Amino acid sequence: MTIWARNLQTGEVKWVYQMTPHDAWDYDGVNEMVLYNAKVDGQEVPALAHFDRNGFSFVLNRENGKIIAIHKYDPSVNWATGYDMKTGMPIKDPRYETKEGVDVKGICPAAQGDKDEQPSSYDPNTGLFYLPLNHLCMSYQAFKVKYLAGFPYVGAILNMTPGPGGNRGRFIAYDPVTGKTHWEIKDEFQDWSGALTTAGGVGFYGTLKGDFRAVDLKTGKILYQFHCPSGIIGNPITYSHDGRQYVAVLTGVGGWAAIGMTNNLKKATAGLGAVGLNASLNQYTQLGGTLMVFALPKT
Repeated sequence: MTIWARNLQTGEVKWVYQMTPHDAWDYDGVNEMVLYNAKVDGQEVPALAHFDRNGFSFVLNRENGKIIAIHKYDPSVNWATGYDMKTGMPIKDPRYETKEGVDVKGICPAAQGDKDEQPSSYDPNTGLFYLPLNHLCMSYQAFKVKYLAGFPYVGAILNMTPGPGGNRGRFIAYDPVTGKTHWEIKDEFQDWSGALTTAGGVGFYGTLKGDFRAVDLKTGKILYQFHCPSGIIGNPITYSHDGRQYVAVLTGVGGWAAIGMTNNLKKATAGLGAVGLNASLNQYTQLGGTLMVFALPKT
């Protein structure tokens, strides 16, 4: 939930910024931080971009921690209406504050976040970020639990549901300085793979159903799709060999999104609600890991 900037030689803290103070929704800030030069009022600024679990994108001056921009990258986010740009604090909506003994419904995003650990990719040619996302809401009932060593210590019952529109995943082209989504692909399940962008203007990502896709970075048009043996939570890579360019991805459904399949769980609230959310995933894919390698056209 906090970004730290430290001197690599001494460990001294240069600046700190906390995205979700007093986190009561499980919005851990585990997402990657991308260093790039942001265009702000016609000037290039050394920046850090972060797409948080809480559904907001953050662009900070990476040298001093000054806030450049904060926007919702999923318009369904409702736990906060925005951020105070002077204090950096979220403007919370009290209707969606979690409370002990109360089943608070309709919180967006869910505990899996609008984006979890799946990495984004920045394309300097378009100046956009490409984000594999979740699109989820939840009900959250907190209760007091006594700590016992060696036992799970979670004082909450969660039910997760698809976000508005019924889709659980999105793949988007996004400008975190302006907050504009240039295009999006809606997917039935969460997009849990990483994103890969290439100098040729083509991006790659995979879906939980097992579809590996090549997309046009400017338009979002799906250029190629291959259905893999298992769902994809791995990160695509590209490399060259003997003058030929290849793209590879490790398939194999799993992680929090598919915990019901991998652990044979049936109770809807198990996995903090992930089991009920994706109960139908086994109709589209199966367990098992396979390294898939694709050769790109020679011309």
